[in-house]
Amino acid sequence: MMRIYRLFAGEKWAPARKNGCFVLGDPACKDKKHHRSNEVLVRSEEEAIELIGKGFSIRIETGTRPSLVRRNVYVDGALVK
Repeated sequence: MMRIYRLFAGEKWAPARKNGCFVLGDPACKDKKHHRSNEVLVRSEEEAIELIGKGFSIRIETGTRPSLVRRNVYVDGALVK
C-alpha cells in the first residue's frame, strides 16, 4: 500500500526515489526549491511524511519525468493541506 501518493487524472502516482531516498523541496527555497542543490533527501517514509506536513513539496513520478509537487498529495488516504 502506498502511504504517500499524488492523485491526478484518477490515478495514484508514487513518490520518485533518488538513490533510495525520497526527494523533497524546502519551502524556504521558494522558486529555487526544484534545483538539485536545494534537494532535501530523506531515507524514511516517516521523515518524508513529517516534512510534507511542514509544507515541503515531494517529487512524484509522472508519465514523463518526476515533478516536484504540493497539490493533490495524499498521506494515508488523506489530502495534505
